[in-house]
Parts: sequence; C-alpha cells; structure tokens
Amino acid sequence: MINSASIQASKSSMLIFRLKEVQAKYNIASKDLAECIGVTPSLISEWRSGRKHPNLGRVNAILNAILEIGDKNRLQLYPMSLSELIEWRPVQNEKSAEQSKED
Repeated sequence: MINSASIQASKSSMLIFRLKEVQAKYNIASKDLAECIGVTPSLISEWRSGRKHPNLGRVNAILNAILEIGDKNRLQLYPMSLSELIEWRPVQNEKSAEQSKED
C-alpha cells in the first residue's frame, strides 16, 4: 500500500507525492517546513494526506526547504532528488489489467 498522496495526472497516469516519507527520512517537522516555505501547518497536513496538492512552484520551495532544514547528515548520506518526492506511474484500468494477466 502506498502511504503517499496521489495526484491524477491524466486518465492513464498518476503522480505520487511522497511528502510524508521525505519528511520522516530527513527528520523535518511539518511546522518547520510550513514556516520555511510560508504556508500554514494545516496546508502541509493536507498535502501529506492527499486532500490538496502543491503546484510546481511550491514543490520547488519544498525541495529547497528540505535542503535547508533537513538533517544534514542524512542529506549527505542520501542526497535529495525530485524523484524521491514525486513519482509518476501509469494507471492500469480494469481492461488493461485483464489483458496483462492473459499475456
């Protein structure tokens, strides 16, 4: 099970926003992240849960904030990348899933 916020990019693809996992990995509190990028902690909570999704400018701000306030030792051992925060996946509808099983 993916414990990340999902963004429907189109009918055939989905973006997975992994803020919760990234915050845990780099030891970043929601309150600190919110303060660093100039939003409310409740908006961070909504992004983490998938109720809302940040725009591209906010994603950039989030990445910069992680580099600024994240655990420096972990950032050195495990450098941050955009693909760690956002993942793209094709969405299989029931028809294509059945065809894959038959092949």
